[in-house]
Amino acid sequence: MENLIFLTLSLTRGGAERVICNMCNEYFAKHYHVTIISLMAAKPEYELDASIRLLTIDTEEEQYQQNMLVRFPRRRRALAKVLRELQKDGQTKALISFLPEPNFLACSLKGKCSFPVIISVRNDPVKEYAGTFRQTMMRVFYPKASGYVFQTRMARDYFRFSTHIMENSAVIPNPIARDFLNLAPAEKRNREIVAVGRLEKQKNPMLLLHAFEKVRKKHPEYQLVFYGEGSLRKELEQEIRTKGLTQAVQLRGNTSDVKGAIREAALFVLASDYEGMPNALMEAMALGLPCISTDCPCGGSAFLIRDGENGWLVPVGEEEALAQQMCEVLENPEKAREAGCAAQEITKQLNPDVIYRTWDEMLQLCFKGYGQRK
Repeated sequence: MENLIFLTLSLTRGGAERVICNMCNEYFAKHYHVTIISLMAAKPEYELDASIRLLTIDTEEEQYQQNMLVRFPRRRRALAKVLRELQKDGQTKALISFLPEPNFLACSLKGKCSFPVIISVRNDPVKEYAGTFRQTMMRVFYPKASGYVFQTRMARDYFRFSTHIMENSAVIPNPIARDFLNLAPAEKRNREIVAVGRLEKQKNPMLLLHAFEKVRKKHPEYQLVFYGEGSLRKELEQEIRTKGLTQAVQLRGNTSDVKGAIREAALFVLASDYEGMPNALMEAMALGLPCISTDCPCGGSAFLIRDGENGWLVPVGEEEALAQQMCEVLENPEKAREAGCAAQEITKQLNPDVIYRTWDEMLQLCFKGYGQRK
């Protein structure tokens, strides 16, 4: 079989990381020899098929160098060495990278590769490429790639400055994990409002906490439960104590069984400031949960939710609007049930077999185009 190389920052918890592992395990490892290169030496938190080779660039000490300007040349030299070895047999078909820094590295080495380089933009590009350094790196390196995968049309439109990018790109949303398919909604709902995601600024858990404080004044019987870890945990714990919500809000940390943890929840809420294609929201909808999401820039949530039909969208950062919508859903259980049932329709559109075939079609076009340009 021919070879495919995937490049990512790490295989720790994260949406892009999980998508890579699922795609490789369920599809690409059955059609190609797959190598995943992780820039960081952190232990993978997702299982990989035994046939998949995992390589790392950094040592455990090097991975904590926070300055990209400093670490980029070192990582580039190390990656170039690995790629030289991998392409010696002439069977490598493509290098596919996910996330900004891996994308910059892959594009910077395009001239040293005997195969196409395909990059995947996973988040809101306005946020991902904010600042002079990242903006410069993006504009210098990204046009060098052979192909581009975006999760939404709005994300792709950010790159209108490059005709090459627009003409060699595809919009491919995330697939829903296979174990979230064909599930009946829970027959009973508990009194939990749930959120799943990293406790980081992007996810804005503090906004949800403050909105819940308002909701609880009308509905004291409900609890708010966060699943996930992150740098804001201590700040959240302090705010929970300050607001007197220690009996009403739980930080349960990471869970390996999201489906079991949230399936019977009364409501799922995504309060992020920005997103790409939010896996947690997709999975909650697949479970038939009533879902509320902030209307994140880049359009991932709006792609999934038809406001008022299969879920609800609220403006980003607006605590009062979020609280009001949460109360409305809790006070109208039949409407919530109908929206949850309608939400499950997204599993047809985002079935993994459909998404993986679309990815492979994109790869075949890149292979063909690369061969013609050689």
